[in-house]
Amino acid sequence: MKSILLASTIMFVTAGSTLAADAVAPPSELAPAGFVWTGGYVGLQAGWQWGNDHDIEFLGGAPTGFEQDFDTDGFIGGVHAGYNWQSGQVVYGVEGDFEFSGVDGGYRVGGDDSTGFEMTWQASIRGRLGFVAMERLLVYGAVGAAFGNLEYTYVDAGTISETFDETKVGWTAGAGVEYALTDRITTRLEYRYTDFGSISNLSTLAFPGFTYEHDPKFHSVRVGLSYKF
Repeated sequence: MKSILLASTIMFVTAGSTLAADAVAPPSELAPAGFVWTGGYVGLQAGWQWGNDHDIEFLGGAPTGFEQDFDTDGFIGGVHAGYNWQSGQVVYGVEGDFEFSGVDGGYRVGGDDSTGFEMTWQASIRGRLGFVAMERLLVYGAVGAAFGNLEYTYVDAGTISETFDETKVGWTAGAGVEYALTDRITTRLEYRYTDFGSISNLSTLAFPGFTYEHDPKFHSVRVGLSYKF
């Protein structure tokens, strides 16, 4: 009987000691919590952008019948920053970015008459909505406002040149996947479509009296790396 009581006492004391140790163990020794997307972040991004521009010529407000499509493409790269909130498996947030652009294009007609295009920079501010497919994998969509510096140059007979430079506001939408490599570093792959609406330029030097209306649209694919605070 004494042996049984002694054994019971030892088991009770041991169990109590184990529970007490668990209660005071520092958080770092407990089971790690799952990855949480809530928080601010900053990062770098780069990619390739391509698109199409449709050019229509007018004289005195009436179309002359001349229309021309031309392609544009080039490298893009810059920075982004944003903030996410997570509720269950749903993640929503806001993000802004700024990129330098090497996108250009143009066409030549009638020998030495030409139109050239160049985009020097672009930016956007977008709302994001995503779903956590796995703990560290986020699938998301984004839509918002786009801003860009669009430059058109008209050249008559290869000698008389005229340039129009305008900052336009348009819209952009896309989708992507983002993966948390660590608790601080995430990487992403994203597709985006951007439309800046129509742009109208009245020539007074290269082709006096003629108005050229453009309709630039772009597609882009980006990769990015972010640091989460």
